[in-house]
Amino acid sequence: MANKEFREIQVSSSLLVVIFLGVLALGVFIFLLGVSVGKTQARAAAPTRIVTQQIPEPVKEASVKPAPSDTAAGGAAPLRPQATPSQQPAAETAAPSKTVETKTPAPAARGLYYVQVLAVADRAQAQAEADKYRKQGHTAIVVDPPRGEVNYKVRLGGYAARDRAADLLKKLNAAAGKKTDFWVVQY
Repeated sequence: MANKEFREIQVSSSLLVVIFLGVLALGVFIFLLGVSVGKTQARAAAPTRIVTQQIPEPVKEASVKPAPSDTAAGGAAPLRPQATPSQQPAAETAAPSKTVETKTPAPAARGLYYVQVLAVADRAQAQAEADKYRKQGHTAIVVDPPRGEVNYKVRLGGYAARDRAADLLKKLNAAAGKKTDFWVVQY
């Protein structure tokens, strides 16, 4: 057998400490990078929930508002003929009747422009938000999610012209004091 020469690498103790610290720092960097990527992936995989901000707006108490179905097309409320006392049944003329106003909004008309203010998976939450905007004097609707989707959408308006919906969006942004995450949609 022939003698093979072996070369020995000699490392001083100070150089060994520097190499050890370098490997340790590289390991810590890779670990922190993995944690950061993991958090990003977890956020991307989590269900997205849109949260809107509360916009205070004064309620006009003395104004008479037309029914939501009358203003859905953006026009004036049509005049309705009222029955004269001679045309009313005898039971109605004998005793005063109470008029009960229903708060059920008309279904959304297609082809109109709306400002979408909320999209949530809970119908009760969407209905509560729509009621809040109705109390502020807006025409608000809740759109049921189409097949394959889960979010109920709360939309304000119902204008034939996009400019009117854009004006409402500007008004909502001004009331909030900043740009909101609301947007104009055609439905």
